[in-house]
This record gives sequence, C-alpha cells and structure tokens, in this order.
Amino acid sequence: TVASDPYEATNSAHAIALLTEWDEFTTYDWKRIKDSMMKPPFIFDGRKLLDGNYLRKIGFKYYAIGQ
Repeated sequence: TVASDPYEATNSAHAIALLTEWDEFTTYDWKRIKDSMMKPPFIFDGRKLLDGNYLRKIGFKYYAIGQ
C-alpha cells in the first residue's frame, strides 16, 4: 500500500514488513495501529528497530527477521 499516513496504510492490514531503519517508525502509536489491523496482527521487523517485547505485550505477533 502506498499512503502518506501510516495509520491509513495499516488500516485492515494483516501484516507489516518493516524494511528500513527510519527513526519515524519508533514514534508511531503502535497500539492504535494494532487496533486497526486484522487479527492477529503481524510485524516482520527486518532491521530489529522496534521493541519486540512491547509489541508482543500489546498483542502483535512480532518477528525480528534474522533473529
């Protein structure tokens, strides 16, 4: 999906593939994103940028690729 807003882009998504190390990803409201996604929500973090423990705690199926 191409969107200028991360919340619009992830609405009703099944999964997120994070493939860059952009700092902006660490500032997103991940609970808001999780609540708008299909269940169960998945994140595949290709850069190990995000806090996997936190994301699992709020309900994501989090996978750090290569770990």
